[in-house]
Amino acid sequence: MEDWWLVRDGQGHAGWMLAGRLDVDVPDEIGVYAEGQRIVGAYLLNRVYDSEATTADHMVAQYVTVLSPVKAGLPFDFDQVRVFTWSLKRHRYETAFRLHPIQGYLPVRVTNPSGGAPVFNFQLANGGNVTTDPATGISRPASQRTITYMLIDTQVKRTGADQGPIPVGHLEGAKEKATKAAKKERKK
Repeated sequence: MEDWWLVRDGQGHAGWMLAGRLDVDVPDEIGVYAEGQRIVGAYLLNRVYDSEATTADHMVAQYVTVLSPVKAGLPFDFDQVRVFTWSLKRHRYETAFRLHPIQGYLPVRVTNPSGGAPVFNFQLANGGNVTTDPATGISRPASQRTITYMLIDTQVKRTGADQGPIPVGHLEGAKEKATKAAKKERKK
């Protein structure tokens, strides 16, 4: 199976691209944290001022990213959410939040209500039922939940109406493979 993304450029042109040939443009300082996964999306949360930053205006971006295994045909868009904040003390990016393994769906939405703390949300499946759009062939969960978080300084706090538990799970067979590999390692 192949994954195709419907993409749109700044001028409004749209077209389909093979997901394996698409790279998301993120700063190298964040890209090194991909840990063998594909970065599906990187979204600007806000910018912070650091007088020692190497940027021209000393403003450094903070991001929420979503990542997926490098495997086609998965029943979800991403399995990990990470927030990278800028440490004013150490003058580098640090992981402020990590949620995995989940079965998340695009889009990720970022808002900044009334100039306050940035808020981001994404979709999770609410059950195992799947629907397929007959026009595009895109399969999505029949029922989705919206999970919302807020970035306050360098801390990520869950907010929003849906405060229920977030289902975490591995890909079918992945947990078994990890267990077998661990057992094999112990025998050595």
